[in-house]
Amino acid sequence: MRKKDKITVMDIVLLWALKAVKQFIDLINSSSGSDPNRKAVTPAIATKFLLARKFDIPRAVALYEQHELIRSREGLYGFDPLVDPLRSELETGKFTILPGRDASGAAIALFTAQLHYPDIVTHKTTLQGVVYQLDVALQSADTQKAGLVFIYDMSTSKYSNFDYDLSQKILTLLKGGYPARLKKVLIVTAPLWFKAPFKILRLFVREKLRERVFTVSIPQLSLHVPRDSLPVRLGGTLEIDHSS
Repeated sequence: MRKKDKITVMDIVLLWALKAVKQFIDLINSSSGSDPNRKAVTPAIATKFLLARKFDIPRAVALYEQHELIRSREGLYGFDPLVDPLRSELETGKFTILPGRDASGAAIALFTAQLHYPDIVTHKTTLQGVVYQLDVALQSADTQKAGLVFIYDMSTSKYSNFDYDLSQKILTLLKGGYPARLKKVLIVTAPLWFKAPFKILRLFVREKLRERVFTVSIPQLSLHVPRDSLPVRLGGTLEIDHSS
């Protein structure tokens, strides 16, 4: 009897989730009207946004609308990763999704500031490289549920590598325009000159997330992420093969 009750509860939860997915799709379709640029919202897409907002339908719809707005504004649709300049951007390894996870199961994204040259690459190309890899990472059900840890590695970088506007755009995308729960932002080895822009950047994240933005040294990084999930250059044991 206890087993039967358990199955009944699971059935109820499943029906509730399916109902939420249908409501989400109906709301998006009714608001998009006849916009030819809008792609059809599938149940899989609806589930990603609902999971990112713990099945709070109004918040999930707001996230989707913001996501579409940012992608349209920044030119983050219709790009080809096999064609330059995006292909060359991806090959730099500037942004990569690490194969390991943190203790809670969250995926780990790493942006290496030293490899970014604002005078050579545009914001559009850099953001396309970020979104292309995040889209693939978010195909994992584990990442949808456990979220994302973002590491911004400033070790050995120079002032010429820093792009304030790009940093603001990435934070804006992750904090409220992408269907992945941003669990934590770790800024590694921030130089003294970063203190002023960091104070301003913190204003662009919600108060709840602001408490999860940390500036850390390389030794302190392992307090947030297991060493076997960190690259060797960041005090871990992981050998990165970005091309894979």
